[in-house]
Amino acid sequence: MAGKREIVKEKTAKPWLIPVVAAVVLVGAYAGFCIASAAGESINPHTVIGGQDVGGMTRDEAVSTLAPSLHKILAQNGVHITLDNSEELAYFSYEELGVTFDADKLAEEAYESSHSGNVLADGWNLIRSSFGRHTAVTPQPEGGWEAEAAETVADATQLDKLDFSYEVTDTALMLTKARDGRNVDRNTLRARLIGSKADEDGSRTVDLPYTAIDAEKGDLNALNDALGGEMANARYDKETGTILPERPALHFSVTQAQLLLDAAAPGATVSVPATAEEPTVTAEVLKEVLFRDLLGTYTTNVSGASGRRANVRLTAERVNGCILNSGEEFNYYDLTGPFSKSNGYQSAPGYENGKTVEMDGGGACQCSSTTYAAALMANMEIVSRTAHGFASSYIGLGLDATVSGGGPEFIFRNNTDFPVKVETVYSSDNRLTVNIIGTKTDDTYVKMRTVVLSTTPYEEEIIEKEDLQPGERVVDQTPYTGYVVDTYRQIYDGSGNLISETYEARSKYNKRNRIIFVGPGGLVDPNDPNAPVDPNAPVDPNAPTTPTDPTTPTTPTDPTTPTDPTTPTDPSTTTDPPATLPVDPTPPSDIPGGVNPTPIDDQIGELTPGA
Repeated sequence: MAGKREIVKEKTAKPWLIPVVAAVVLVGAYAGFCIASAAGESINPHTVIGGQDVGGMTRDEAVSTLAPSLHKILAQNGVHITLDNSEELAYFSYEELGVTFDADKLAEEAYESSHSGNVLADGWNLIRSSFGRHTAVTPQPEGGWEAEAAETVADATQLDKLDFSYEVTDTALMLTKARDGRNVDRNTLRARLIGSKADEDGSRTVDLPYTAIDAEKGDLNALNDALGGEMANARYDKETGTILPERPALHFSVTQAQLLLDAAAPGATVSVPATAEEPTVTAEVLKEVLFRDLLGTYTTNVSGASGRRANVRLTAERVNGCILNSGEEFNYYDLTGPFSKSNGYQSAPGYENGKTVEMDGGGACQCSSTTYAAALMANMEIVSRTAHGFASSYIGLGLDATVSGGGPEFIFRNNTDFPVKVETVYSSDNRLTVNIIGTKTDDTYVKMRTVVLSTTPYEEEIIEKEDLQPGERVVDQTPYTGYVVDTYRQIYDGSGNLISETYEARSKYNKRNRIIFVGPGGLVDPNDPNAPVDPNAPVDPNAPTTPTDPTTPTTPTDPTTPTDPTTPTDPSTTTDPPATLPVDPTPPSDIPGGVNPTPIDDQIGELTPGA
């Protein structure tokens, strides 16, 4: 057909075809490479096992290389054991763990790392190795990881707890810092060894599976409280009748000790400077010498009304058996008071406002005075003592001790290192003996020296009374001579040599006039030599006509020569005591220097007025 034009379309290239073809070519090439690699007999380059590079070698060549190096692999490689915080705890060479390797097996492991059977993965590994990537093959022990290897690691890393402890030496306090323990899980440890991976050197790292065992930590403040404080000798337990052990004292700086412990490793021992005070009396020593010796004794005669004698006996029973450990105090009123009927005391003559009157507990001070004298002879420390208002006939001047509810008090302290016991004996012939029993550590003994500083004679007052018959005379008040005396405690050695003399106390005794009531017309001048004299009136045989020279001391009585005190009387008819001092009467002879009566339970009461 004329005029028609045929249009022919021009074919153009497809742009996506080239990448696809290239990819197909690459995949084909990679596949071929992988197939070739899988079919190869050599180990990938840069493959390391047990620290030995066997890359590019065949299995036989690897065996030849590894065989001579097995000992080196065993000795220079091993297992690093770490804790939870990655801190290395221990290292064990394969040789120490009893592990062995086989060169053929190691070469096979190296070969299998390159020929796993996964063609694509093996090809990729080959490519990477060809570009310098190192492959570390974990050597597996011949026969696998035996249980013995795990036991070796567990035994070495198992740790008993170590509690905080201390030890006292002559010059230091040794402190051991607490260390927590470890209980290793052996089964888990073996499983971790089996699953562990080695580095290029052939060693591996394993976290130790364990359970922590908490140790007891030290409290330095509590330790200071326990070890410090006051040193204590062995003591007597009054409730159980047993001996309590001694307690040494150790003084150290808590701050310094804490700094030393903080810087020390767990389980380490540090030395802390300390000063020790050792007891002088141990339980072992005390057991042998407890209440062995008579330290001091004193005896007085008891007289007067039956109520008074009963009161003296009662106070003696309540004092008897009192035990004082070293440093403890004897308080007479706490043991015997109150001096009331409700507490067992009877009515008897006593002093009140300078008068002799009937009162509950009259005479109770005779036991306190006798105990005071015995305490002096025992060389005890006197804490509190007050003389009576008037001199007492049953004991020497300066040796009495008055006691009353609310004061004054009589207290002495056991100043020895050993326990002492107060023992009393009230004899059938009305004699009161007080013994201080303890432990003598030397041969010394005590004498008391009394110096009369002044004497004040009493006077006589005659008062006419209309209710009396003419010529009748009645003694209303007995007299007392006044004295001021000083006492001194003298210590002698066993040979009779004076070691020391110390001032003890000053005792002031009031004078008390004799008062006589007379009937009408009976007033006379007492100084008239022709005045009638009452033959029944008490006479003071010791009243001096002039004051005693205070510079002239009386001679101390030898305690080995018993002196019988002046015959005592009831306070209503008391005569003045001698100015000389009766000391150390002869004690009963059933034990040296004293007696051993059955103890009476101590009784403690309220503070009320007494005699």
